Parts: sequence; structure tokens; C-alpha cells
Amino acid sequence: MPTKTLPWFETLTDSVFALGAAARETRTAHQAAQAATAQYDLDRVRLLDGEITAPGLFTPPRPHDRAVMGIGKALQECRDRMERLYTDAALSYAYGTAWAILRVLDGQEPPRVELRLSAEGHLTIPAELAPIPPAIEGLGRWRDNAKFEKARQRWWDCDSAGEYASALDEEDYLTDHEAYEMHQAYDEARGLAGAAYAYGLLAESALRFTLLGTRARHTKP
Repeated sequence: MPTKTLPWFETLTDSVFALGAAARETRTAHQAAQAATAQYDLDRVRLLDGEITAPGLFTPPRPHDRAVMGIGKALQECRDRMERLYTDAALSYAYGTAWAILRVLDGQEPPRVELRLSAEGHLTIPAELAPIPPAIEGLGRWRDNAKFEKARQRWWDCDSAGEYASALDEEDYLTDHEAYEMHQAYDEARGLAGAAYAYGLLAESALRFTLLGTRARHTKP
């Protein structure tokens, strides 16, 4: 029995949902890595003085120190890796869903989200949506449009903070006030992945709204 071909709006919806699922998986993994790192507090560990002899080493190794430091380093590396994965997945979700909404509102019928990836598999931000997607017209009747715009503004603030912090970091000299501003900006920029994910959630709902008419016409007898 031949497999039924899904209409373009169903496969597009599936494509967006898969992006969201990827963002949720990496978000959970990042939260777990953060929790593991936070729970392994070196201040609570009393390092033992016992040493071993290791021929060829000038300083005798202390195995407990070595284990504790190795665990801390591994946890931090895992946390950083999960943060990069989450950020990439959250941005893919947000940009990909915005791309889909704009195409549908333009009268196009994309069967799936189109995103360009680098050779390493990382997202290449669509030029038309950089640095973040613009305010999307055509959603005025959608009840969550104000929330959507608020989420977009939050994403913009985090992205702008990151750009500002990077610009300051490249300066040869910073005053105390500028150094403080740089650290404050980096703190705000750390919310980028969360802001993009929140935008993606609302964008997915916005896509469903834009497809209401299409679905109705398709199911109309």
C-alpha cells in the first residue's frame, strides 16, 4: 500500500517541531551539566596530603588532588560543550521558525525549514534575518503577538550586549567603569540561548496561526 504524501504545511510543521525538540534536548543537557558542575563544590572537598612516587616527575603527584582537579576540569568542559550545543540548537529553532513564518506570509509553500550549516554542522545565520529576525507583520490578529515582540526584544538585548562586550574586550585599555560595563554586558549576553529558545516557542505558535487558513482550505470538502 503506497505511503500517503503529507501536504507541505504538515512537513513544514514537523520540521519546526524537530528544531524545537533539538533545542529542548540540548537545553535539558545544559541544565544537567550546570547542576553537576555546581554540585561539585571544591570548597567542600578536603584534599588529602598523601603522595605517590612517579619516576621522572620533579614534584611527587598527590592522587587526590589530581582526581579532584580532573573531575572539575571535565565537568567544566562538559558544561561549556553543552552550552555551545544548546545555543546552536536554540538559534536554529528561532531563526528557522522565523524563516518559515516569513515564507508562509509571503505566499510560499516551503515543505521544510531551510537552514545553511557550516562544515562543522553549526548554524549559518540567514543574512535576511541577521542579526535577529525583524518584527513580523501579518500577525496583528494573533493574540500572543505582543508577547512575541517582547521575546524578540529580549533576544535583541542579549545579542546587542554580546556585541558590546566583545567590542570592549578588543580594546587595549579599559577604565574601571568600562571594565564593569563589559562584565555586565557579558552577564546579559549569557541569556542569549534562553532568549532565542523563548522566541522559538512563540514563533512556532505564530507559525500555526499563519497556517490556519491553509489548513482550513485543505480540509474543506
